[in-house]
Amino acid sequence: MKCALCEQRKGRRYCPAKASTICTQCCGEKRIIKIDCPESCEYLQVGRKHETDQEYMRHLDWSNPGKREKYLRVLDRHESVVSRLEILVAEERRASRGLTDRDLAETLGLLLATLQTEEKGILYEHKSNDLRIDGLRRTLLEAIRECRNPKDQKRKRLALKGAVECVEFLQDIVDSHMKSKASPQSYVNFLARNMPRVSRRQAADSGIIVPGR
Repeated sequence: MKCALCEQRKGRRYCPAKASTICTQCCGEKRIIKIDCPESCEYLQVGRKHETDQEYMRHLDWSNPGKREKYLRVLDRHESVVSRLEILVAEERRASRGLTDRDLAETLGLLLATLQTEEKGILYEHKSNDLRIDGLRRTLLEAIRECRNPKDQKRKRLALKGAVECVEFLQDIVDSHMKSKASPQSYVNFLARNMPRVSRRQAADSGIIVPGR
């Protein structure tokens, strides 16, 4: 039986979302992005672990001693914050099919400029005229502010310097994806496929960590 999606290759995996068999290539490339995969799907879980194990860390520049030290510091102290921001980007990508890595790079640049301006003692939000980019900027900025001033007093506060490092960490990853020229949506698609689907409220309350990091 041929794959229900491409109708070219042999269908080898039963897809609960399509109630039919699909090929391994379509399963790997189109999960979540073009297939509404249920979280219970065994192939989704296996695919997420494989992709995060193989792909995530290679987009960080470990050859630079200064950056290596910063990456280890961010992963040790702020991995839950990075994951929270990535979950929100993943939710935005799933809601907005046109979101690109370049859009995210611009968003992160605006966030970083806002945080660096605050480091100078000035409270000013750097914004975009693009409604999609500015909407994502506001969402991520709100998440950072909640991490810096958590409602739960038992939670550790994120320092301004830590927030800057988290944004710079994500900037390095999205920059690497753009330089690879694999796809204009390489990183945002990676997040959409591999970050669990949760509401924004759940993302705000979660300490979800990406497998394999």
